[in-house]
Amino acid sequence: MQSKKIAFIFAFPIRTNPILITMPFGLNVITLLDRMGYEVDIYLGEYRNDSYNNLFSSRVKVHFLDHNFLWPQEGMQSYLALTSYFKFLSAFKLRNQYGYIFGSGMAGITLAGILKSWNKNAKFIYMNDEFPVQGKMNIWVRSEIKNAKSADIVCTPDEFRFEPLSKQIKSLSNKKHFTLPNTPLKEEVRELETVNWHEYFNIDQNKKLFLMAGGLQDFNMTPELLGSLINWPEEAVLIIKGKYEVSDFQDKYQELLTRDNVILTSENMSPEKLHSLIEYCSCSFCLYSPINDNLKYVGKSSGKLMRSVLLGTPVIVNQCESFQFVEDMNLGVSINETLTIPDAVQMIIDSHKEYSDACKLNYDSISFENYWIQFQNEIFH
Repeated sequence: MQSKKIAFIFAFPIRTNPILITMPFGLNVITLLDRMGYEVDIYLGEYRNDSYNNLFSSRVKVHFLDHNFLWPQEGMQSYLALTSYFKFLSAFKLRNQYGYIFGSGMAGITLAGILKSWNKNAKFIYMNDEFPVQGKMNIWVRSEIKNAKSADIVCTPDEFRFEPLSKQIKSLSNKKHFTLPNTPLKEEVRELETVNWHEYFNIDQNKKLFLMAGGLQDFNMTPELLGSLINWPEEAVLIIKGKYEVSDFQDKYQELLTRDNVILTSENMSPEKLHSLIEYCSCSFCLYSPINDNLKYVGKSSGKLMRSVLLGTPVIVNQCESFQFVEDMNLGVSINETLTIPDAVQMIIDSHKEYSDACKLNYDSISFENYWIQFQNEIFH
C-alpha cells in the first residue's frame, strides 16, 4: 500500500525570506492534499517565520532548512553543505517515509531528487516554476536538470511551458505532465476588505485606476509604461505597487513619477488587501519583455494576471502565444507595441463592463480547481 505521507520541498540556492506563501502554484497543492487527508511534511529553504501558522491542519508540518551552516555562500559551498545534510537526513531519518515527493525551486528539485533515491516507491512530482537554463550554467542548474530527469510527473503553470522545458531537459518529453496555474483558490477572494482606494491614495473619484503590481524591473516593461503616461486619457491614473523598497526605482524615474497621473507605493499589503486593490481597479498591467523563455512563455504562470481575472478585473498584456487565451476569452487587451498602451487604456475604459463580465464568466475554465481535478484523478486515484 502506498504511503499517505507526502513531502513538499521548496527551496532556492540561497536562503530566502518567506516566499512560498506568495506562490499559489505550490501553496494550493499543500492545501488540497491536506483536505484529502494526507500528512504533508513541508521542507523550506527560508528563514524561520510564522507565515504558515494556522494555514493547515495538524497533518501538515513545516520544517525550515534555515541552519546557518547550510548556507555559507551561494554557489558550490551552499550546494555541498545543503545536499550533504539532506542526504544524511534522507538516509537516516526519511528513508521509505513518503508515497509522493513534490519538488519546486532550483534547490528544492535537487533535494527532492535526493529524497526520491531513499524512497524508491514514491512518485516524484517535478513542479517547474522557472526554466533552469536562463544564461550561465552553474552547479545548481546542472543539478536541477539531473534530478528532474528522475521525476515521474512534471507540472508546469502553463500549457505552453512544457514544450520549451522539454527542450532544455530532453528526457521530460515522454513523461506524464500537467498544468497547475499560478492562481489562488477561489475561496480566498470571497470576503475582501472594502476600501475606497481613490480616497486612500487621494485620487479624484472620477478617475479610472490602472494597476501595475509586482516587480518593477525593466523586463516588466516599466520604463515603456511610464513613458506612455504622457499620452494617456485624461481620466486614467496609474498606480504602481512595488514589491519591496522602491527608492532606487524612484530615483531612476524621478522625472516621470512626478506626473499627476501616476502614484507609486511600496506598502507591504496583506494578500487580502492587495486583492481588494486589484478588484477595485479598472485594469491590471501584465507586461513582459520576451528576453528569455521564462518571459516568453509566461501565460498562466503570471500571478498578477490570474488574480486579476479571478477578481473580475481586465488585463492589458503583451501580444504573445501564451497570452492568446486573453484575446480568445475577451479578458482584456493585448498590445503588439508599447506605443499602443494609451489606446489599450482607452479601450478598457470604453468597454470595461464587457471585459469584466468576460473575466467572471470564463475564469472557472482556467482556475486552479479546474486543472486540479484532472491532476488529482490521475495521480491520486
